[in-house]
Amino acid sequence: MIGKILITLAVILACMFMISSRARPELREIKNPAAERNKKYLRNGAIAFMAVMVIAAGSMIYLELDARSAVVTVHVINTQSGARKSYRAMKNEIHSDGFTTLDGVEVFVAGIERIEIDSRESR
Repeated sequence: MIGKILITLAVILACMFMISSRARPELREIKNPAAERNKKYLRNGAIAFMAVMVIAAGSMIYLELDARSAVVTVHVINTQSGARKSYRAMKNEIHSDGFTTLDGVEVFVAGIERIEIDSRESR
């Protein structure tokens, strides 16, 4: 008997829950035009900032690679005698102990010699 009452109450509660969920009208959300406009400006600003950053990074990489591959005049000076020899080499081929010229000659610098790099391209 009590089981029948509990089942009846469960069915009544379930029906009330279904009716109450159906009776609730769906509310339409009204968007604030100013907030939407601000979101759009923020998104467009972020996209523009990223585009500027990509262009700047690309330009910096290009300029760095261009500077490394520049042809420079290298002067090897003997500090004791003052003798000076000049060579033309790529800037990225110059190291502390020597360099490779444009002709493919490897020049090694002794401890008593110093290297001066003239960045002006002389032809």
